[in-house]
Amino acid sequence: MPPRYDLLTLGETLLRMSPPGMQRLDQARQFDVGIGGSELNVGCVLARLGRRVAWVSRLPTGPLGRIIDGEARRHGVDTGFVRWIDDARLGLMFFEPGPAPRNARVIYDRKDSAASRLAFEDAPWEELIDGTARVHLSGITPALGPSCRALVLRVAALAAAAGKPVSYDLNYRATLTDAAEARAAFDAVAPHLDLFVTAERDAQNVLGFTAEAECLAEAIVSRYGVRQVALTRPPGSEPGDLFLSAGTIRYAPRYPVEIVDRIGAGDSFVAGLIHGLLDGDPDLAIRLASYAAAIGLATPGDINYFAAEDLAAFESDVTGRLLR
Repeated sequence: MPPRYDLLTLGETLLRMSPPGMQRLDQARQFDVGIGGSELNVGCVLARLGRRVAWVSRLPTGPLGRIIDGEARRHGVDTGFVRWIDDARLGLMFFEPGPAPRNARVIYDRKDSAASRLAFEDAPWEELIDGTARVHLSGITPALGPSCRALVLRVAALAAAAGKPVSYDLNYRATLTDAAEARAAFDAVAPHLDLFVTAERDAQNVLGFTAEAECLAEAIVSRYGVRQVALTRPPGSEPGDLFLSAGTIRYAPRYPVEIVDRIGAGDSFVAGLIHGLLDGDPDLAIRLASYAAAIGLATPGDINYFAAEDLAAFESDVTGRLLR
């Protein structure tokens, strides 16, 4: 019997508040409202690609929780296993865009949110894992609190024991945790992983590696025993982003990008990887990862509104043009 879902994921999603235009937060007297959360961002792109996705979280009962739930369902993500919590709060994220030479920045207001207490008793995990093809986790969730940290480790262990590939994006956030705690969380979950995704700088600064590029990917495989490593590298690096799978390194193509919004592009990269891996095609995985990330950078908001026409343009290598 085929699995009910292609991907199962879990984590917190925040209400995103952004000043209109390119205003700074100090200037803002009104905000554009969106949503954002790494795991749900991944799930939404995959759902828009036709994959069956389930997302588990805690949401506060009321209109703020309904905003998150409605947006997830709008993209095709199954939120039927979300737990609704009375008298709880929704985490907030304030995003200030940063056209050069300014820095873009994110300020979190998420302490004691409903999702920060996400725990194993919140969902039928064995049933969900049994009914999915893959599980995706993020290093953000263990940073939210003890119950979240324990949940991520337990879900990873259960999925690996059930023979389900588990992916993990390190997603280091210095405003949520420190390097030692992030490394400890990853060290615990690493034995259960099939795919590890990280920015090169985080592999160096959090995990303590000194190598770069291909040598770094190989060093991660050697230390942790994961089968696949995807490495994102700084703009202008040679080589650029790369994917080490079963001993073979594949390189991401580069797409010219006019950056509109930096938030969520890494999640689009992960979604493209997983889409290709669900098809058993690592070449497609890294190519689509790069393209989806580029589309994400060129689209406002955390969630990438990747569409059928974008996939068609990717498949026919027709990008960045005026179509009419």
